[in-house]
Parts: sequence; C-alpha cells; structure tokens
Amino acid sequence: APTATRTSLCLDSSSWSYFIYIIYCFLFPSVCVTVIYIPLMLLGLLGNILTILVVWLRPHMRTSTYLYLSSMAVSDLLILLLLPLDLYKLWRPRPWPLGDLVCKLTMFLSECCTFCTILHITFLSLERYLAVCWPITAKTLVTRRRTRVLIGCLWLGAALSNLKTLAVHKSYESYDHMRPLPNP
Repeated sequence: APTATRTSLCLDSSSWSYFIYIIYCFLFPSVCVTVIYIPLMLLGLLGNILTILVVWLRPHMRTSTYLYLSSMAVSDLLILLLLPLDLYKLWRPRPWPLGDLVCKLTMFLSECCTFCTILHITFLSLERYLAVCWPITAKTLVTRRRTRVLIGCLWLGAALSNLKTLAVHKSYESYDHMRPLPNP
C-alpha cells in the first residue's frame, strides 16, 4: 500500500528557499520603502522650503490662508527631516544607538507635527468655509493677528496633547535587561 508522505513547511536554513524567503520578506520591503522615501523626502524638502521662502519674502503673500500654509509647511518639513531616522529604524531596528531621549523626542516630534498638520488642514478648511458662506463676517473675523494667535494655539495644543509620548515610548535598549540569555 502506498504511504502518504508529509512535506515539511519549515524552511531549512541551508536551502535556497530560505534565502529567497529572507530576501522576499525582509529585504524587498525595505528596499521598496527606501526607494519611495528618498525622492519623497527630497521633493518634500524642496517644496516646503520654497513655500516658506515665498511667504516669508513676499509681504503681500502673508494673508491668513498663506500663514496656515506656511505653518503647515514648517510642520511637514520637520516630519520630512525625521524620515532618515525612520529609514535607519527600518534597516537596523535594534539596537537604537542614539539613546532613550532622542528616541522619545523623535516620536514626540513626529506625533506632534502629524497632529499639527491635521489641525492646520481643519482650521484652514473652516476659514475657507467662512470666506465662502459668510464673506462679510469672515473679513472682520479672520485677521492676520488672530490667525497667528490661532496657529500658535494649534502648535501648543498639538504639543500638549502629545506629551504622553515622552512618558510612554522607550527605545529597545531600555528593554535589554528583559531579553532572555542565549543558550550555551
């Protein structure tokens, strides 16, 4: 009688299939993300720096809308400047060489700038809604001074709401004492 043989789903570390599995699961996504991140970072840096320069150098461009856009460009610029650290974490997740403080600060800045960008888009949309639906009221209500104060409050609110990240996040090095000892 013929006997049924089972094929093992486990990969032998000396076989080519294991090598291809490692490349497909770990190297391929890292390369794809890196290929996407680098042009995104370069174009984003260029575009946001140009936005900030245009609003800064041309006084007639300092309307309420452009103040929101330039502040959002600062937020996006900070996020883009943190992308190289994200790439480093992707390629070398452990150990984090920059210490616990830098780990916490990068997470705090990333979360803060993301939330700040969301708040900018929300308040810019509200301002545009006022300008379209109630143009006369918007002329008296939306001023550059009030917009600057509101932008400052947006940044402060984003920072205060993300203070928890300074207390919660820890680098992998903080957990090294919990790692089991290697077998002899």
